[in-house]
Amino acid sequence: MGYRGRLLPPAALLLCAFLCQSAAARNIALLVGVGQFQDPKLQSATLLGPPNDVVAMKKALSDHWGFQPADIVTLLDKDATRDHILEQIAATEQRSAPGDTVLIYFSGHGTSANDDNNKYDLPYATGAWVPYDLDFSSASAVTRTLIVGRRDLVPRLSTLDKDGRWVVVISDSCYSGQVVRAFGQSHSRSRYLPLHSRDLGVAAAAAPPAVSARTDPPPYPYQHVVLFSGASDSETGADLSTDEDLRQSPTIDGKYHGAFTDAFLRLLDGQLAPGSFNYAQGRGATTAFLEQHNLPQHPQLLPSLADDPLDVGSRPFLATHAVALTPGAAATALATMQAGTLRVQLDSVSPSLKAQVAALSGVAIVDSHGDLTLRQHGDQADLRGPAGDPIVTAAANNPNLIKRIAAQAWLNRVLPAGDGGLGLRAETDPGSRGNTFVQCESFVFEVQLKKPAYLMLLDLDSEGKLTVLYPTRASERQVVTAGAAHAIPSADPKSRIQVTAPFGTDQVAVMAFEKQPDFFVDLTGVQRFDADGSRAQALAKGLANATGAVNTQQIAVHTYAETGKASCGT
Repeated sequence: MGYRGRLLPPAALLLCAFLCQSAAARNIALLVGVGQFQDPKLQSATLLGPPNDVVAMKKALSDHWGFQPADIVTLLDKDATRDHILEQIAATEQRSAPGDTVLIYFSGHGTSANDDNNKYDLPYATGAWVPYDLDFSSASAVTRTLIVGRRDLVPRLSTLDKDGRWVVVISDSCYSGQVVRAFGQSHSRSRYLPLHSRDLGVAAAAAPPAVSARTDPPPYPYQHVVLFSGASDSETGADLSTDEDLRQSPTIDGKYHGAFTDAFLRLLDGQLAPGSFNYAQGRGATTAFLEQHNLPQHPQLLPSLADDPLDVGSRPFLATHAVALTPGAAATALATMQAGTLRVQLDSVSPSLKAQVAALSGVAIVDSHGDLTLRQHGDQADLRGPAGDPIVTAAANNPNLIKRIAAQAWLNRVLPAGDGGLGLRAETDPGSRGNTFVQCESFVFEVQLKKPAYLMLLDLDSEGKLTVLYPTRASERQVVTAGAAHAIPSADPKSRIQVTAPFGTDQVAVMAFEKQPDFFVDLTGVQRFDADGSRAQALAKGLANATGAVNTQQIAVHTYAETGKASCGT
């Protein structure tokens, strides 16, 4: 087969624009902050963080990430009207060229639909951004003046997606599709704006929505657009804008900020990760920081593995324009908190319950920044994760409370540390849920490897029981190829994991082995077992004796009972 000419076809030229960035490729940015509103009815919704967010973001991008000041456009409050924001998003096409990175950042209120039939949503994320000139006079006015994802953002982002740019959307607002995570800090101001408008399907302020199963989100509509959101579609975001906020959660510069933006600024400043990292690693570092500071929101990165054929999540963060950064003290402290001993924070627990926790192997009682928090209310007690996610609630004398803590400590001890050499990346799918699922919803795990490996998934449930989810049969003990995402249990829709009791938080360890461990032959069937039993001892020994490269990643999966639901249909 020969060539008919010397000119490349348009598709090949576009591919080259993506894969062969020239030295002249630039980073440009549009930074939007909306903390005040034109409509007097929205005066009580004022946010103090957005102005500081935009100023600090501009400085961080200029100082560390190769953005020239002239390439950064900022819109604050009265300048951040609906039309002006959309005009400036469209203008990024003229300001940039194929191969450039376009960053679009929004700090302010978001709103979203609790109605599954609501069509005004940005796929996987927020229903709408709230601009300065939102008209709150009627339902139709609200609909007309919001920046609605599917109606307003998708067409403009799709144009940039197809024209050869790499687009990064950073949104510090609330993605409250179903507010099932009403836990954690209560002193900070929410960035979710509930609107009294059933036309939008959003909840009235006085009536929080019932927890119910959601339909799966539509496919991610882009190939070269990365969405890094401050919260999942099941939770609100926080504005750290009071003295109490700053006392409990000091920000990077002592000023008011969005909680997610504060963490993101630390990422840009080199405090949470070294100068060279990809989007997936940046999301992981930001999430870990928020969790360790008890901020109840979980940043999301899209596209998910299942919707990412070009593997943009593994691309170098903001291309390769980073000024050399080294991990700061915060990164060192964070790594120390995450490794080794399980830290348990106690709140109003009885002396007998405290003594039981203190007697556990591999557990240390701490005053703050606990990996787990055990709180007692009279005869009841609840165990929560670092971001306040509920793990289990039971009678204070229920042995499952201590069993769950002991099993978590066991998991910390036996999991191989690994060195990242196999390039393991794992997440749940649908990817917008923030690993949060409601009874009768279903999901799978998506796993991607840079090198072929053997996979294992080990689940610790809310009652302290362990289950090997994968492999459970001979066909699953085969080596998994590198490259494309691999669905677990399988890509068959009938194999999806359905959410049923017990509800709470499961800790799922995903492991990749360069060489097949000897104990794989014993992994048959799905059986729950205790961390202090013979099967756990055999598994710990097998993990300790594994040879070759090993990678490990942990995923906390949060599940909730559906309001009024007794069981799931077929």
